[in-house]
Amino acid sequence: MALILALVIAIGSIVWGTVAAARGRKMNLQEWSVGSRKFGTWLFWFLMVGETFTTFALLGASQSVFSNGAPGYYVLGTMVLTAAVGYWVVPRIWRAGKLHGLVTMGDYFTTRFGAPWFGGLIAVFGIVSLLLYAQVQLTGLSLILQSLFGNSLPSLAYVIAGGVLVAAFVLVGGMRSAAFTAVVKDVLLIAVLLVIAVGAASAAGVSGPMGVFDALKETQPHAATLPGIKGTAATNSWWWMSFLLITPLGSFALPHMFQVSYTAKDVTTIRRNQVIQPLYSLFYVLIVLIALAAVLALPNLPDKQANASLLIFVHDNFPSWVIGLLGGAGILVALVPTAVLILTASSLFSRNVVGGVSKKLAGSLTLSRAGVVVFTAIVVLLVANSTSKLLSIMTNVYSAVGQLAPALFLSMLWRRVTAAGLAAGAVCGGLIVGVPQLSGFFAHTVPPGTVIGLPALVVNLVVTVVVSLLTRPPATAAIDVGTGDSAPVEALGTLEEVPGEEAALPR
Repeated sequence: MALILALVIAIGSIVWGTVAAARGRKMNLQEWSVGSRKFGTWLFWFLMVGETFTTFALLGASQSVFSNGAPGYYVLGTMVLTAAVGYWVVPRIWRAGKLHGLVTMGDYFTTRFGAPWFGGLIAVFGIVSLLLYAQVQLTGLSLILQSLFGNSLPSLAYVIAGGVLVAAFVLVGGMRSAAFTAVVKDVLLIAVLLVIAVGAASAAGVSGPMGVFDALKETQPHAATLPGIKGTAATNSWWWMSFLLITPLGSFALPHMFQVSYTAKDVTTIRRNQVIQPLYSLFYVLIVLIALAAVLALPNLPDKQANASLLIFVHDNFPSWVIGLLGGAGILVALVPTAVLILTASSLFSRNVVGGVSKKLAGSLTLSRAGVVVFTAIVVLLVANSTSKLLSIMTNVYSAVGQLAPALFLSMLWRRVTAAGLAAGAVCGGLIVGVPQLSGFFAHTVPPGTVIGLPALVVNLVVTVVVSLLTRPPATAAIDVGTGDSAPVEALGTLEEVPGEEAALPR
């Protein structure tokens, strides 16, 4: 019954979202990639929130709390900090997209610096980050299905099935299908988390939510303080602060956040969303409570199963209809963000990698759709060959993509910054994050526990500034794309015309 209920919810929601997205609309590159830039407050809200409340939010956060206790509370701050940054940066991203017909993050950097090679470099870097992020989502999907519904099928079969569903509904409805399905996903997820949170204390053998904290104080006295249950440098105060710092910086350097930002219909929609979005972080409290109850209920759970601790807790202590609801919500939590990630990766590939060679192919919807199939297959292969915990994968994603943060923020703040400077900085930062020997060296220059992306970011900034001062700045018209000096953001809120998909990028 539980599996049937989960499949009906998930497949029904995907079919509804796909049909609603494609119905009565001509599917061109602008519609498929950015929903023709017409999403209002609620649709934009669910799409933007949907890209933050993912399988990592559900499973990675619960795994962190289950394994470590207080270090996992960082999830309560990430959305608040990200929204504060987004209030300033997203309108500027949207403005550039509106004026210049931009579809991808690579388009923005190509136009901002008059340098297609730089847009292509950013696109390649972004695609790698997106594929790692998608790996988190499909890893979470396999955990959800296997933990809730048994091992009758190998986990890879669940991943392949999820990949097929992602490819199918992205190919048909594009960004709008993800937005419509996100509405169902978030409403259902909140409802089922409330149900589980209400029953969590009883399942853990204590009385009421406060009883969970009282019992935990007795069994795990270090759970409420840093560095937490395990007491290692990997979850100490320096890790906590550095991860909280790099997360909001890296969030909008993720290419799919650019593409989601382009979908809004006006500035008012964006700013209203950024003001109310932090309220959504309150639902992380439910995940924290459930994860702490799981610590009490599953004291002997092997560490290798920590990723699935919330799922195992629900499977062992709740009726089948709750398991089915969580399964359906969990499938959508994995598939909706994955859809946007894969769509963005394929858009970057067609617009900025292939498009850097052939301008004709840059506007090809067919090529973008073919990219969906290829990148989905790559992500499935990544999941099949990975044994890392979700939190470890996600920390690596933010450390890597955080190296694009100087390119984003300096493009809007410093007129003198150059593509050569940003490229040199990003490469240096990326090498520090990606090469173990360099990571080890720079890890010894900062307090133990500090996320490696932070010292890499400092080196990145220094190299960027030095190289920018030694190279020629872009033209004034290109600089205005990011700084917005020639057209205030607010003045664009009433524009009706959207540039076509053939909008010219600098050659």
